[in-house]
Amino acid sequence: MLDLRQLETFRVVAVANNFSRAASQLGYHQSTVTFHIKSLERELGVKLFERERFSKSIAMTEVGRRIFEYAERLLALAAEAKAKAASFSRIRSRES
Repeated sequence: MLDLRQLETFRVVAVANNFSRAASQLGYHQSTVTFHIKSLERELGVKLFERERFSKSIAMTEVGRRIFEYAERLLALAAEAKAKAASFSRIRSRES
């Protein structure tokens, strides 16, 4: 099952093009970011980033670029669903 936190981590890493910067932006330790990415790669069965072993350089793979588009759409839908649920909650609390 895809995890929205992992997808968000993937999105931030892809935009920042750096695990350390992504960790800082997300308020995570770098090890958490690495764990999220590796878990997502394992779940999907694909490599999302090419990593240089002795540098901090990363590059999104071709499949990573394609998955990025889906991740953005899924995250947008999740935000939309959350906003809709919140609006229903406000309506119901006014009716009580």
